[in-house]
Amino acid sequence: PAGGCLFPFFEMDRVNKAAMSVLLGVGVFVFWICLYPQALNYHEQNQLFLFTWDYFRERMALPGGFADWLSEFLVQLFYYRWSGALVLAVLAVLLQGAVWRSAGCVDKRGSRSLYALSFLPSLLMLVHMGNMEVLVSYPVALLLSVSLCPVFARAGWHRLWLIPLGWWLAGPVIIVPILFSVLLGRKWKDVLVLVFTALVFYAGYRLLAAQYPMRDAFFGVNYTRIRELLPALQVIIPLVALACIFGCGLPFKSFPVFVDWALFAVLVLGTALGVRQAYDRDAYEVLAYDDLIRHERYQEVIKRAEKYQPPTPVSACSVNFSLFMNGQLSARLPEFYQCGTQGLVLPSVRDNVSDLTSAELLWMMGMPNITLQYYFDSMESIENGRLSGRFLSRMADCNLVNGWYGPAEKYLDLLSHSLFYRKSALRRKEMLRDEAAVNADPVYAYVRSVRFRDDFITGYDRLDLMMAILYNQNGNNFMAAEYYNVWQRLKQKEGMR
Repeated sequence: PAGGCLFPFFEMDRVNKAAMSVLLGVGVFVFWICLYPQALNYHEQNQLFLFTWDYFRERMALPGGFADWLSEFLVQLFYYRWSGALVLAVLAVLLQGAVWRSAGCVDKRGSRSLYALSFLPSLLMLVHMGNMEVLVSYPVALLLSVSLCPVFARAGWHRLWLIPLGWWLAGPVIIVPILFSVLLGRKWKDVLVLVFTALVFYAGYRLLAAQYPMRDAFFGVNYTRIRELLPALQVIIPLVALACIFGCGLPFKSFPVFVDWALFAVLVLGTALGVRQAYDRDAYEVLAYDDLIRHERYQEVIKRAEKYQPPTPVSACSVNFSLFMNGQLSARLPEFYQCGTQGLVLPSVRDNVSDLTSAELLWMMGMPNITLQYYFDSMESIENGRLSGRFLSRMADCNLVNGWYGPAEKYLDLLSHSLFYRKSALRRKEMLRDEAAVNADPVYAYVRSVRFRDDFITGYDRLDLMMAILYNQNGNNFMAAEYYNVWQRLKQKEGMR
């Protein structure tokens, strides 16, 4: 249409396509930065990308290794909310564009229609990532695979070396361009390609990845954080992407533009319903508390809890800690969900979330040894065996305060090869050779002044006595005093029951 009208009645022109793609990018960006920024924090704190050759070699030692390495490079940018949301928005738009470009190979004349259909894989991915254990390596691998569809369509017998290379780079979702080329060719030799693909997958598994269960090797070793987990959408989305490529590429006459916009609206509505089902409210609320506490935004934790608080010990611990940091613990304790003394400090729970608030408050109270134990257990509980920049950083702090400079240096050496933890790690490494610098640091000096002066053996059931000892040896440790008093109140209520 003349003048490039934004909404011409016929023909989906470039302006409408650009407008729809921009809406996708903006929508995904707003979704992550406004609705679920805690998911970005969760992914970032459960990995540590290192700029070292050994790190790259370790990732590339497994099928799908390049997608895994590239995704972890991107996930380190989740350290800031805006950059994390931007990364996921760009991935969504790139995946949609890759589906649309691949559809041009279906018809020899390159005719395509139903532009909105190319958005379906990106929108389904948004629903799929409601499972917080789905790694960014999965959308990255799918993007790489869909982008290779035009290459495989023209490759002919060159697919015989592209298949093992693609499997090693992107993992099992490389089946998308393989199936695309087979369905597009529809010749007897394409059946041989499928047989060859099965042999490559099996031989590669037996020779190079036999330490993993066969299901993981054939459905993705590092697509989810929990390798035993195989969500249905992990299998469905690649098939949907393949179907959308052919659906967009069928040689239909151009539909009126309102059909595309109507389909787009239906897909967005369906995504909203899917997101509502896929994102567990209680789990994400706990992650939100952890994210806010990490960034010392305690008042926001209280405001969230005033609207809704999950009835779990983890949430109670986070809210009570935030109340203390705002000087409201004793006064407002009855206003929020409580579960006895576990709502003040949790006994160690071996997962990668539950102990974090307890570890932080014990650090501030002057118990660096227990803090070290909690953070170490949390890092060891990361299901796919990754390191954590956040956890390593606090573990280095605990060792510095205790004067254990050897372990502290090892942790700081690792952090010095990262992007956002490097500056702080190098500053603390300089302290290792200057005791006066450690004592001059306000945080380290305070923790050293309030921590235990004597070694002793105890356990969680005597934690209140440890608080009393901390206050008796240093009257400035008001946190230990208030937590001890509240602990006794809650213990008394538990006894009355």
